[in-house]
Amino acid sequence: MKYLHNKIYTASLILVILTLFSCKKKFFYDGINDDPTQLKDPTPSLMLAPILLSSGYEYGGDESRFPSIFMQQVTGAANQSISAGIYNISPDDVDNMWSFGFYGGLMNNTYDLIAKAKELDQNYYHAVGQITMANLLQRTTDLWGDVPYTAAFKGNDSKNAAFDSQESIYKQIFDLLNAGIAEIEAGDAGANVPGVDDYLYSGDMDKWLMLAHALKARCFIHLTKVNPAYYDSVINEIPNAFTGNEDNALFPFSASSVNSENPTYQFNDQRGDITYDGFLQTIMMDANDPRVGIYYKGADKTQLGNFYGAANASVPLMTYYELKFIEAEAQFQKGDKDAAAAAYNDAVKANLKYTIGNDAYAATVAKTAADITLEDIMTQKYIALFLRSESWTDWRRTGIPAIPAAIGNVTQGIIPRALIYPSKEVRYNTNTPKDRTLKSKVWWDK
Repeated sequence: MKYLHNKIYTASLILVILTLFSCKKKFFYDGINDDPTQLKDPTPSLMLAPILLSSGYEYGGDESRFPSIFMQQVTGAANQSISAGIYNISPDDVDNMWSFGFYGGLMNNTYDLIAKAKELDQNYYHAVGQITMANLLQRTTDLWGDVPYTAAFKGNDSKNAAFDSQESIYKQIFDLLNAGIAEIEAGDAGANVPGVDDYLYSGDMDKWLMLAHALKARCFIHLTKVNPAYYDSVINEIPNAFTGNEDNALFPFSASSVNSENPTYQFNDQRGDITYDGFLQTIMMDANDPRVGIYYKGADKTQLGNFYGAANASVPLMTYYELKFIEAEAQFQKGDKDAAAAAYNDAVKANLKYTIGNDAYAATVAKTAADITLEDIMTQKYIALFLRSESWTDWRRTGIPAIPAAIGNVTQGIIPRALIYPSKEVRYNTNTPKDRTLKSKVWWDK
């Protein structure tokens, strides 16, 4: 990608970046990358901000919508969204998310960032690039399963890139995270280090270090269905990861211009295909959960509340409360009910403080070693991770909560286990796996 010759911390750049990575991404095929006003040899300091901002846009956009509809945190009410609600999804429906979002856009650009940072011996940028790539890989493989990686991002030579198995992709994820951790711990004496271009942590490498450990914990918990020994790996990461909500990795958005606005806000404003009700809302209302008034609004509570739906609402990448739920699950499965209950209670409190500003309701759902269950942990995590794709991953791993499937004309009432591959990849890459359906399970789900 050729990066714009602007200061990355200005609102004008945000507008351009988010326009390029929005629904209008098809313009990349119309020659925009040949614009002579763009830099031909960008530096990491100009590459990082577009990647981070566009990542947040994707995480709050398509990656949020499909899983949230599957998990009935929201309801598809019209057009493409109502089809997703009955699991009627075509390869064209996921093409933008793959071709211009995760694989063709973000991962490709992050690969370039990593290469440029290595060439210039900018260790912190290199570390941040590797951690970012690991996160992108995790999200992409958890949506689709096998994806191209080792043979990808090499221009025309990658047109028919082989698909790496999800098992090997996860090994790459851990290699990237471990390498990023090692580089941050080794330090960087150079003058070119992240600062205002780092929209997550403003160049605070201690925060990036904690994020890398938190992401490792998330990835390890994904693999426990394959091998329960990974619960120990989860627990080992916790002391080095987040210690409170102040460590949360949040992508910022702005109401200053139409294209710098939160992606969910933009979708609702421009399309309105979704109503904000469903299984999640029902269980929250039955429990008199005060977060209902934060998540939803309107007389019938079918609109998205401002906390997640305002133009300037942040999109979480990873949070302290998610980490504590991960810890609670791991401790519970290892048989330490005291530690599980403590982590669970901390997770609920942290999410309440993050969303409504106080944790008084936590006493209503508090648990002890004597009465905590896996259903308690996963249900409260499902509530806390509103609009996040991790809820779909958790459901595929545990079957909790027991969401009733819609009757669709594709899956016959079976909630999807993975996305089908996008139309462009099927059409142009002869190595794209065949016979993929929404019923197909990814490696860690088998």
